[in-house]
Amino acid sequence: MAALSRPDRVTVRGPLPGEGVAIAALWRELWDAHEAWGGYPGTRDLRVYAEVARRLDDDARVRGGHPILGRHVHLVADLSGAACGQVEGWFERHGIDPLTPFTCEVRSLVVTERARHLGAGRALLEALAGSARTLSAGAPCVLAAEVLEPNPAQAFYERVGYSPVAYGARLESAACRFASRAGAHALSTRIAVPHDALAIARLETTLAARRRLAGDLRFDRPHALEATVVGAIAAHLGAPAVAEGDPVTLVALDETGEVRAAASFAVQALQPPFVPMRRALLGRFAVDPARPCAPLVGGLVALACRLALSRAAPMLELTDLSAPGTELHAAAIATGAVPWSRVVTRLA
Repeated sequence: MAALSRPDRVTVRGPLPGEGVAIAALWRELWDAHEAWGGYPGTRDLRVYAEVARRLDDDARVRGGHPILGRHVHLVADLSGAACGQVEGWFERHGIDPLTPFTCEVRSLVVTERARHLGAGRALLEALAGSARTLSAGAPCVLAAEVLEPNPAQAFYERVGYSPVAYGARLESAACRFASRAGAHALSTRIAVPHDALAIARLETTLAARRRLAGDLRFDRPHALEATVVGAIAAHLGAPAVAEGDPVTLVALDETGEVRAAASFAVQALQPPFVPMRRALLGRFAVDPARPCAPLVGGLVALACRLALSRAAPMLELTDLSAPGTELHAAAIATGAVPWSRVVTRLA
């Protein structure tokens, strides 16, 4: 009788020196897929991937086979002694409330096609959850992944227990459809200044409540308005920018000059293996629920598009939106943006 062959089994471990080329190839596979789904393009320059491979090998030597290095986690799926997948995690806490769970941000999850039916993706995420629990020393921790809307991994994340808590949209910086109109909802927009701090603090309580209602535990809960919080916001708004890409707060004002909405704007430089370019982001939308949402959000997006163009960022991402069908999401789409991604989370 012929011996029955055992199916290959995937194991998960830290990266090892000498497999940088294999892991860099996984990264290229991921970037190529993202580009096909409408994401930012990756480089085709083989020299860039050779440098990525060298850095990965240097990093693996420092790790000494361990997946955790500081706040960064790097895990590799191993099939018959060769890397067949990988995932990274960045560990941090958003906010100042000690009761806010830690967050482990899931990045660059990729499994090569030959290992996708062997449970490699699930094994990588479970191992990442274990590393996150180690870093949190038993404190609550949330795993969070941003997934592009066309990515077929949406169904995979749902199967392994992740749920959407926030949504993103994207538009060309030169193509915003919003135009301010005179009348009952006339408004103006500008970069926030220190005397806006009290209004912004009030609005941020609505932002915190919206996040909690959506099941997003990554950020502080709503809190009573305190003078120390207002003072900290005023100090932040009055601090000089250290670098060009530092976030700034944008505000929308009604016809009386009162602040009715706020959002955070930033420009980031994409680094290799992406094709070098700038991406602009507008998030932390905090909108007065007593006012119509569309003109406030539209005004903020229009200002952000102008700022993005002035900083040579061709695309603007709208992040931290509520679910499709809600007023905030509809207001974002009305500016010309299209659904771009969603953030999915689960407890580690």
